[in-house]
Amino acid sequence: MAVTDGTFAPADLHAAPGTLPARGLPVGWFSPSSGILRAWQRMSGLWASGPAGRVLARVIRGHIRRAYGCYIAPTTHVGEAVYLPHPVGVVIGDNAVIGDGVTIYQHVTIGQDGAAGRCPRIGAGATIFAGATVIGGIEIGAGAVIGANAVVKTSVPAGHIAVGVPARILPPRPFGHEALQTEALRTEARR
Repeated sequence: MAVTDGTFAPADLHAAPGTLPARGLPVGWFSPSSGILRAWQRMSGLWASGPAGRVLARVIRGHIRRAYGCYIAPTTHVGEAVYLPHPVGVVIGDNAVIGDGVTIYQHVTIGQDGAAGRCPRIGAGATIFAGATVIGGIEIGAGAVIGANAVVKTSVPAGHIAVGVPARILPPRPFGHEALQTEALRTEARR
């Protein structure tokens, strides 16, 4: 139970996931990610409204670049619950598709390859770590992980991991309980 007098108690940490202790406010309200995405929604709507709206959309685009240090094109399709914990240096080009629940870290570039002019499609729940570059008309599958500073120019299957320059596709790794079982089997085999 949250304390209402403004004090903080350790029990408040477990009161309600996703809320600030003792206040009941959603944590996302204070994330730079939510500010960027709210501004992008306004900018995207204005851009689609016609020439007069595009002037205002450019003003909002300039605000996003100055305030957050990132660029998201107004024609990008962004899903719900996209998270940019450190938005500085993020560039998302025209017509890219970002699925629901995608996490994008700082200095990530998602855009066209220049020749074909097609942008990537990022599947739901994918994670793109710092400095990665995802270019061309490729598809990043749901739950895929792109490693830091990877340069991805080929499609990544769902749940797989892409690392390196140019990116190599690694098979999915077990997490949680499966990882413990796998490690226990390896230890057993060594004996």
